[in-house]
Amino acid sequence: MVEVHKVVRKMLVVNQYLQEENEFQQTFDYSKVLRRKGLAAQHLRYLKRLQKMQVDNPYKTANYFYQQFLLETAIHDEECFNNQVKGNLNIPKVLHALDIFGHLNRLALLNRYLLQQKAAKVEVPDTITLQLEECHIPENYLEESPSLRANYTIFTLLKKDRLETSDIRTFYAMLQRYEQNLDKESLQQFYTYLRNLCILVSARDYGNDEIALTLHELYKDNLTRGYLHYEGKLHPSRYWAVTSNAIRVKDFNWAIEFIEKNKINLIGENQTQDIYRLNLANYLFGVGRFSECLDNIPASSPFVDYSLRGKCLEIKAYYELKSDLLSFKLEAFKVFLSRTSPKLLSDTNKQIHSDFANLLHQLVYSNPGDPKRSELLLKRIQEKRQAAEWRWLLEKAKDLKSA
Repeated sequence: MVEVHKVVRKMLVVNQYLQEENEFQQTFDYSKVLRRKGLAAQHLRYLKRLQKMQVDNPYKTANYFYQQFLLETAIHDEECFNNQVKGNLNIPKVLHALDIFGHLNRLALLNRYLLQQKAAKVEVPDTITLQLEECHIPENYLEESPSLRANYTIFTLLKKDRLETSDIRTFYAMLQRYEQNLDKESLQQFYTYLRNLCILVSARDYGNDEIALTLHELYKDNLTRGYLHYEGKLHPSRYWAVTSNAIRVKDFNWAIEFIEKNKINLIGENQTQDIYRLNLANYLFGVGRFSECLDNIPASSPFVDYSLRGKCLEIKAYYELKSDLLSFKLEAFKVFLSRTSPKLLSDTNKQIHSDFANLLHQLVYSNPGDPKRSELLLKRIQEKRQAAEWRWLLEKAKDLKSA
């Protein structure tokens, strides 16, 4: 069995290596074989073939500059081997390719770090602080690589303390302008950042319907292109995000069509279809069918974020129905938050849901039609924008004033 495993492993690795997208690496490796065997003329012929492959490549991505680095290094090695003590040994071109390749990879990692920092409390070590403060890209590099310019634009936007709707529009226009010069993988990555930037602005600006509509159009466009799926499957968090935003902009027909069409493509779905049912319950709540919403909320979920969403949705539905069970459900939710292990529920996540429970408790025990109480609650909710279900809490506080 050990020998069989070795054969199978070797076969899978070889099959992976021989994929069409690895043509450059195959040609490069073969040129090295020719050089080791002393076949200099054939080796140089294959280097010229590699140069033509690079010229024909329209996408100046990190992979392109990695390949360019390998090629320029091979030319450098050849010139060193036949050094006539003249020329620059191709060193400037080696360093140029290496420099842009380094910038692309560094920016990709810094952008992920900055986005994570906006979603969670992350301590910034001194080494990262230095990288963030001293990240400068020469303009000629940005002109050479649309991928580098897009990454650098994302970097500058994520560093801003306050994103504006105009920033989103500018970046969106830039992506559309460069689409012919970006491969599908890069476009998928950049559109993911664009959607996240929309979400950041939307989370801050309650009344910004424009950004919510832009995000909805992005979801529809990216869904058509296949940018939302991973190998034909949809992640539960993305399924929820697309559904929730469609409900927010009140495109209910599209929302239910999306929910039904993608219920068979969900990563991690179980036999009782808990992911699908919770999204259906979310839709039913959005259209005001609160009792049906409660009927579809799963009792539990293997995903902590889905479990929290289900509990919040259940509490909101009981509030809308003015049910006597609301106070019991609210207290049970508080106990759930206090007892859940930090390994399952981060302090940040626990805090935003505790804020939701506490603010809703104040709403429940407020007298309808009391303008002073309503104004006080509105102020408290405005100060707790990080609270879960913040928009809904704000609407209910406004409703309290006119009840």
